[in-house]
Amino acid sequence: MTRRSRQVMLGVVAGLCAALLLVELSGRAEARPALSTSPADWLMASGIVDEALDSDSPRRVELWRAAYAHAKLLAPHRPNANAAFVRGGLFHWYELGEEDRARVLNAAAPLMRDPGFFDRMHVPLLQLTGDFAWLRTHAPPTMNARTALRNLALSRGLFRDYQILREEIREARLQAFAARRRTDDPAALLGLLPERLDRRDERLVRGLLEEMDRQAFDPAQVSGRVEEVVDYALRHDLQPLTGVAAMLAPPSKLRAVTRARVALKLDQGSIASRIETTSRGANDAEWQPYYLDRARFEARRRDPEAANAYLARAAAGGMTVPVLGAAIDVARVLHRPEDEQRYRARLAAMPRVWQRLCGIDEICSQAVTQGWAAERRKESITLTNAQSDETPPYVEIYVDDMPMAEGEVRDTRTFQVPVPPGTHEIEIRLVNTHTRNGAQRRLRL
Repeated sequence: MTRRSRQVMLGVVAGLCAALLLVELSGRAEARPALSTSPADWLMASGIVDEALDSDSPRRVELWRAAYAHAKLLAPHRPNANAAFVRGGLFHWYELGEEDRARVLNAAAPLMRDPGFFDRMHVPLLQLTGDFAWLRTHAPPTMNARTALRNLALSRGLFRDYQILREEIREARLQAFAARRRTDDPAALLGLLPERLDRRDERLVRGLLEEMDRQAFDPAQVSGRVEEVVDYALRHDLQPLTGVAAMLAPPSKLRAVTRARVALKLDQGSIASRIETTSRGANDAEWQPYYLDRARFEARRRDPEAANAYLARAAAGGMTVPVLGAAIDVARVLHRPEDEQRYRARLAAMPRVWQRLCGIDEICSQAVTQGWAAERRKESITLTNAQSDETPPYVEIYVDDMPMAEGEVRDTRTFQVPVPPGTHEIEIRLVNTHTRNGAQRRLRL
């Protein structure tokens, strides 16, 4: 007898044994001609797995288990039987005991590594099982999967899991950047940016600036998100900015005001002036950051007249905290202590004004305010939940883009937020902006 003949005979014997087992479990009345033509075929066994729990047999659970075991015996590395077993088990989840539920999850675990299967099933699985830890353990190791889990944790009120996943995603971005920075150009690396930048992302921002300085790149190919990187670098005095010089001439993905501010950082006052004078709407409010930078720039050049002129242009819309903060810097550089003290007194007397509210005193997404402190102190911020929902709102509070406080607001909660001396910006972010049924959340400030 040849090897091939022995394989065929063993297959026939295995098939006959399986057929006898299935007939015994399903009963004679349950025998279906469509499923009995080739009982040794793993596809046929998978089909039985798929349909067993939908039958009226009092032994349908045993049939479902046995058909799955037979399909796995015939084709242990094919996912069809697992998929059928999981599909039937999840559909009949509340009819199963704890051991069968555990078998379903065990069969689902390898399927979850497929990104497409994970995308379709992670929400239904959490709804059925309530086991978020299991989802995290068996999710595919992709950024999309981590992001989906982070958002799911946030919507379900699993805030500790949200925090952990948020930091895992941040670390994964840094690892991806480290692996790709020597092979990808800056245009591609910009795709690693998070939704919004804060101080915890500075290593990534510095790395992007370094690659823009190190590599030659086509300014026309970079995405509009380069504006966020450069704006962040300007606000926090990050270097190097020499690589951004390639984007100072139009056409550029950077706004004119950003290009003018970069020119000042590069000590190119004449280029900044040319961008300023050739840009339409240079007196708009969006140019205030440039006017304040320019006032400081002129003060360092010992030109008080030009510095005061730019301060006056910045103050056209009112003496705000940023304007008075720049006036203090100018007075200090020009050695005018009396002016500096006068501006400090005005800042100390200014009331706190919140912006970007969705009502008189309500937050729907974020709220921002500027302030000044003579010394380091704590600011009290009290928030009240204006809606009822099983998942409470969750807020993150930043001072000058540095996370300083976070937490849920079930009823009313007061956060003690440390603020540094000098001018600063406080931002409150409502992270889960919608309730479970899709309604807009509102927090009263």
